[in-house]
Amino acid sequence: MQPGVYQLINRQSGTALELLKNDYTRVAGYPPCDDAAQKWEIAPLGAGYTIRNMHTGTYFSMKELRCGAPVFVGHFPTAWQLVTVKVSDENTEMIEIHWPNTGFMFDLRNGTSTPGSEVGLTEMKLDPQKQRCRLWKPVFLQHINHSVCVERAQEDDETSDTTTINAADVPEGGELVLVTTTTTRTVVTKVPRRSVCMI
Repeated sequence: MQPGVYQLINRQSGTALELLKNDYTRVAGYPPCDDAAQKWEIAPLGAGYTIRNMHTGTYFSMKELRCGAPVFVGHFPTAWQLVTVKVSDENTEMIEIHWPNTGFMFDLRNGTSTPGSEVGLTEMKLDPQKQRCRLWKPVFLQHINHSVCVERAQEDDETSDTTTINAADVPEGGELVLVTTTTTRTVVTKVPRRSVCMI
C-alpha cells in the first residue's frame, strides 16, 4: 500500500475511523468529515504498516488479543498487516486490518452507522464479500514524504564530527524523530614511573 495520509471508511456503515470522542484512547466510527482525528498516516514498518492518528500522533495498538477486544491507540508504533480485498460488485479495492500472523482483524461492532460505534477485533472466518463491517475503504488524502539527507563534515579535530540533517516535506502535524548517539573519546597517556632513591 502506498504510504500516505488516509481516511478509512467502513464498507457496511459508511462511517470513518476516528478517535472516540472525549476519550482519544479508543477507536470508533463517525460520519466522515475533515477533522484531523479521522486522518491516519499509513507508513511501512518491517513487513507491515503503522497507522498513526494525525491529530494526536498516537498509533493503533492492542492491549489484548481476543474476540471483541477494543482497538486502542498508544504512543508505541505497532505493525499491522493490511490485506487488500477486491470488491467486484463495487469495482474497488478495500482493506482488512489484521493483527499479523493471526485471524484477528478490525470489526465495526454490529456494522452500525450510529456515531461512536466502537471498533474491536474479530476472528470469524467469513467470505470477504459478506463481511462488510470488516472492510475499510482507504481514501487517499496526501503524500507523506520523509526524505532525510545526511551529510558528514569532518572537522580538524578527529575526535569530533558534525552531522547536518536536511528534512523536507514533513506534513502538518507530522513529526521527524532524530536519535543521536554521543561518543566520547578518552585518551590515556602512560607516564613512566620515576624511581625514588632513599639515602
